[in-house]
Amino acid sequence: MSLANDRTMVNIGRLGAAVGLKGEVRVLLYADDSENLYEGAVLLIDADRFSAGADDNSVYGVRHSAEIEVEAVRYQKGKPVVKFSGVPDRTAAEKLTGAELYIPESELAELEDGHYYYRDLIGLEARDCDSGAAIGTVSDIIDNTSQSLLEIERGNGDKVLIPYVDAFVKAVSLEDGVIEIAVIPGLIDED
Repeated sequence: MSLANDRTMVNIGRLGAAVGLKGEVRVLLYADDSENLYEGAVLLIDADRFSAGADDNSVYGVRHSAEIEVEAVRYQKGKPVVKFSGVPDRTAAEKLTGAELYIPESELAELEDGHYYYRDLIGLEARDCDSGAAIGTVSDIIDNTSQSLLEIERGNGDKVLIPYVDAFVKAVSLEDGVIEIAVIPGLIDED
């Protein structure tokens, strides 16, 4: 079983481009404020991307996985830039680009009220906050440079993008499986 298919593992982010010459990489976290990324944190990564120190390439019983330790974290324009142990230079860092980061579900940090992991939002039923009418189901979260977007799949198979900002997202109820959206004229094409 791979990391992506293991339900006990949580995908917390993806590694972006290398930064500088000393082995640092940008990290795109899948939660606005994540306490899962800190100096000394041990994360899981696909062993095909990172094999330094991964003798058996099987962590927590997940085949082809390796542990990777956060050596240092700094922020550049509000986004994390991370130096991992065993990644000595830019060449090694470039090999990590696009790799997904995981942690065991049991180690997932609690988020403040009003903050959610992307995985918790996917699958929620989107409803118009005024009428209660079903809009569709949240199928993905897309990170844009200015804001995140909810991708909502409509009953007819069409998809609509809604900015994940307070102006549109009025309430989230994980217990009820619902996200309430303020629908303004032109936001959603009517069937």
